[in-house]
Amino acid sequence: MTLSPTKSIPRQTDPRLLRRVLGEFSTGVTVVTYRDSDGNTRGATMNSFTSVSMDPPLLLVSVSRKARAAEGLKDTAFTVNILSANQLDIALHFAGKPNEALVVPWHDVPGMPPRLLGTTAWLQCEPWQIYDGGDHLLVLGRVVHHDARTLEPLTFHRGEFRRLGLKMLQMPRTVTFDGRPACEWAQRLQNLHALAEGGVGPEPLDL
Repeated sequence: MTLSPTKSIPRQTDPRLLRRVLGEFSTGVTVVTYRDSDGNTRGATMNSFTSVSMDPPLLLVSVSRKARAAEGLKDTAFTVNILSANQLDIALHFAGKPNEALVVPWHDVPGMPPRLLGTTAWLQCEPWQIYDGGDHLLVLGRVVHHDARTLEPLTFHRGEFRRLGLKMLQMPRTVTFDGRPACEWAQRLQNLHALAEGGVGPEPLDL
């Protein structure tokens, strides 16, 4: 959608600052793998990846127009491999820093897009649609096979590969009070507040 002149907003962006700002958003790291026109296995490291739809199951990867994958992924089945924390060497290998000594752990089955072993998760996709994304192509795929393992993921933040930090909170259970659902930790806070005010909480919980 193009904004009309009356609804346009002032534009003032600095490419270096914008890159730094976007780097504050932590992501996982994926390698998108596929076969080229000669049947060779190929891959490209990408962190611009997101789910799009559950019905049908669609996902999106953003591919630089300058990358070989921009041409290779046209009308081609592919796999999004979500890397585990011990796969930094693979991330670098497919990010333009090939290591000739690296043995890539391929899982290659005829008729299916190639994938990597040792990942925390993977999603095999058939081509769905490609959209213009400026200096990138937005490649959508329909998920046809997928699986996950309980491995620590590799992450990317402020231009650096990282491991996950400390867990902030356990996944809270949901309870209800005042007719509305609330997380258990929220109810505990309400109880503490009520006690501080000399009142009674909505429902006693062990503190």
